[in-house]
Amino acid sequence: MNLHSIYKKILGTGNQKKIVKGVFWSFLGTLISKGFIFIALFLVARILSVDEYGKIGLLQSYINTFSMLSLASFGVTATKYLALYSENEKLKASQIYTLTRSAVFIIALTILVFSIIFNSSIGAYVVGNQSMSNEVLLCAFAIFFSSLNGLQTGALAGLENFKSISIANMVNGLLSLPLILFSAYHYGVLGVTVSFVLINFSIWLCSAILLQKELNRKNIEFTTKGLKEHLETVYNFTLPSFISSVMLSPVVLICNSMLIKHSAKGYYELGIYNASFNFSQVATLLLGVIGQVTYPMAIKNFGRENKKFDFFNINQSYIIVILIFLPIIIFPDIFSGLYGDKYQNNEMYISLMFVSLSTIIIGQRQGIARNFAAGNFMWFSVFSNFVWAITSILFCYLLLDYGAIGRAAGFFLGYLINTIVFIPFYLNKKLIQRDLLVSPANLALIFILALSYLSFVYVENYFARAGITIIMLLFSVLSFYKWFKSYTDVRKNIKQVE
Repeated sequence: MNLHSIYKKILGTGNQKKIVKGVFWSFLGTLISKGFIFIALFLVARILSVDEYGKIGLLQSYINTFSMLSLASFGVTATKYLALYSENEKLKASQIYTLTRSAVFIIALTILVFSIIFNSSIGAYVVGNQSMSNEVLLCAFAIFFSSLNGLQTGALAGLENFKSISIANMVNGLLSLPLILFSAYHYGVLGVTVSFVLINFSIWLCSAILLQKELNRKNIEFTTKGLKEHLETVYNFTLPSFISSVMLSPVVLICNSMLIKHSAKGYYELGIYNASFNFSQVATLLLGVIGQVTYPMAIKNFGRENKKFDFFNINQSYIIVILIFLPIIIFPDIFSGLYGDKYQNNEMYISLMFVSLSTIIIGQRQGIARNFAAGNFMWFSVFSNFVWAITSILFCYLLLDYGAIGRAAGFFLGYLINTIVFIPFYLNKKLIQRDLLVSPANLALIFILALSYLSFVYVENYFARAGITIIMLLFSVLSFYKWFKSYTDVRKNIKQVE
């Protein structure tokens, strides 16, 4: 059974063509772009010391912190409203695109100016090393182009032009691998930072050209007329998204900064954590491939009780992370070895386990997050993210003495507690059906994860663990299949209504 047939069976003929086409292009672009970057970061870990790799991880979190201000708010707004209005209400689409594009440019420019003016202070208090002022200054330009590209990618997703996103990503990937490796080998941390600027500039330029071409084709123009009519949209959707990103994005940077300042081995501990976290980044990038395609459709299908689509929307990310991280949980020693001997230790293994569990929770929550946006619950999302931010920082602080393990465990506890606390709200507001959260299949998957970790602890033989991995993966796929059949059973649903 090919991919086309699988999606047709799950989603029906209404959505499957768009999703298959979108997933194909998104997967192709992500595979080339992020796959090459991931390979480059593996090789960079071998070229540089663990301390230097920790510095690169901190600079990455600094870039991601501020560039996410646009990606997580205005980019999402562009996706939602261009998906709704681009076909039938061109003027509305033009006005909202103008608002989001202008706002992102102003914010990105403000961040760039402040980063240049307060460069020394940022190096001392955020990065924890005033001697890295040149690297911090270069990061400001990477943030500027990354922020603008976040809006452009969101607009292309809303216009459902995933081919253009894929082309921009492929250009990015083909440039990234040789550039990062060359700069790391010859110029160390400073060289890698320069490569970050060039990579973000290239993908911004490419996506800008492709987006303008698509806007011309759709007859969507930059306009200054009637913008006030959409300020309510900005208040109800974009503003809470922006506040959420303001709270979420700095959490990673704050926790990383606390770790490096806690002891003389801070950069080493961050290097270990950053290496384990790279596996999470790969998974979340893959989730973004399908999520980018699913999001506009989730907007259109929210509340329509399309059970097949609801199951796909909620659980597709969960399925992916389970299949990715089961082998990693069972073989952390093997996967850690990809970075070289200096990363093969118990600290790396346990950190990788906590990162794996955190990413699995994130995967299960992604569909719910799409429904937050689709159902216009963005202000409550602000509160939910605030709780996550406080708990994560608190646990990371309390666990500082445990180094990389404490850093990874802090985020895991933050996600776990936040999910447990807000389950009643998810169910009450019908952001997720009870059967998609509380079910025998989900309990079976949790049990499978527990057994997977115990197999690493108590089973030393690699062949035995390989056999356990195959069995656990098969049971996971079977659990999801049974879950899907039970949730979409028409006869069962009719009886429940009666």
